[in-house]
Amino acid sequence: MCAERTNLGKRVQSYREARGYTLSDLARLSGVSRSYLYQVESGESSPTEEKLQALADALEVSIGDLLGIDEDTTQIPESLRQFAEQERLTPADVRMLARISYRGKQPDTVAKWQLLYLAIKTTTKPEDR
Repeated sequence: MCAERTNLGKRVQSYREARGYTLSDLARLSGVSRSYLYQVESGESSPTEEKLQALADALEVSIGDLLGIDEDTTQIPESLRQFAEQERLTPADVRMLARISYRGKQPDTVAKWQLLYLAIKTTTKPEDR
């Protein structure tokens, strides 16, 4: 078993569990079979680029996130990290929030991030975020 495959599998499993998905849920959303997902998560198989993209899309993360490649150099404030961990936000949501500022400032407390996220969440459809 290759360490890269094992790490990829652990990341897929981590993102899946953070979203509250079962293997069956992710299989349905991604179009990748449940048994194949199990093989990926256990490090027995490495997905093709097409399947990797399908998994990333279903998990609402980038391929880079699944591969453990830091594609984004956006700075994540500590208060946002705490909020993201508390709410189990997806990496895509954390990056989206980290890019927001009002009059050159970002929220500086967990409570302020929560208010901002709630405002965005209640005024947009999931596919718009």
